[in-house]
Amino acid sequence: MDPTNDYALLIEWLKEKGHSEAEILRILAKVRQYDERTMHDSVMDSIGSGQMTLDAIIKEALEQ
Repeated sequence: MDPTNDYALLIEWLKEKGHSEAEILRILAKVRQYDERTMHDSVMDSIGSGQMTLDAIIKEALEQ
């Protein structure tokens, strides 16, 4: 997997969902935090497998 491509796809998806640039930056920062803490699987793999939901990450990022 190419993390750069994953983030580009995530950014595109977030824009389609109507998130502002500021919100996207906050969401990406939260995703990167999760990614850094994940030892065996990346956040994107966890989302893809259903172990983690993107909605939960977005909600947490935007509550700050």
